[in-house]
Amino acid sequence: MTTGTLWAVGCYEDHRGARASWRISHEEIGRDIGAATALLAGLEVAGRRVLWCSMLSQAGQFWPYVCGTVMAGGRLSCADATYGEAMRVSMFLRLMEYDAVFGVTESLLDGLEALDRAPADVFAAVRLLGAHPGAYERLIALGLAPVRVVLCGPALAIGREPGGPAFVVGDEWEVGEIGDRIAVTSLRPRAQSFIRTPTAVQGTIAAGGVVPVAVTSKE
Repeated sequence: MTTGTLWAVGCYEDHRGARASWRISHEEIGRDIGAATALLAGLEVAGRRVLWCSMLSQAGQFWPYVCGTVMAGGRLSCADATYGEAMRVSMFLRLMEYDAVFGVTESLLDGLEALDRAPADVFAAVRLLGAHPGAYERLIALGLAPVRVVLCGPALAIGREPGGPAFVVGDEWEVGEIGDRIAVTSLRPRAQSFIRTPTAVQGTIAAGGVVPVAVTSKE
């Protein structure tokens, strides 16, 4: 455990489905930003528009990628991952070309459909489309090829290719299994340590990455 100055208190969903908090230091958020920047640079986002969809309560997981987008030379947009923000997401993608959109949720898809904006059309030209469980399966059913975005408690995992597992970035976290749950272990000093901590994610580990249990699309 490190005693560095706190940057924030983050939130995540634990294995009981309850909201849990965790302390985050400036030192570790700086490391996370560096790892996210390297990932996004490797995805060739420089000069291209990238949209991140998330919630303020998820800043501990997503903020490194928001900062990393800018540091990797990307052109950043942000939206909440909610039903009501579907109008903003639809507007962004109607008026501008986006190379990547990460963090699509079922709520966003429901909102787009309520606006009579077919998700298959909205995201048709997006090269890198990242979606959470539930939204992931629905987008595949619509003929799109998303990668996985999985909130493994305090760690964010992102897929590298359609159909493949999602991976945590850098050398901060190790993911494993406890029963049918994904567990996380922190590998470097952090303001709060995690040792095989079970998360809300049901799934397995394949090729070192997270494969959530498939979520059935809504009728």
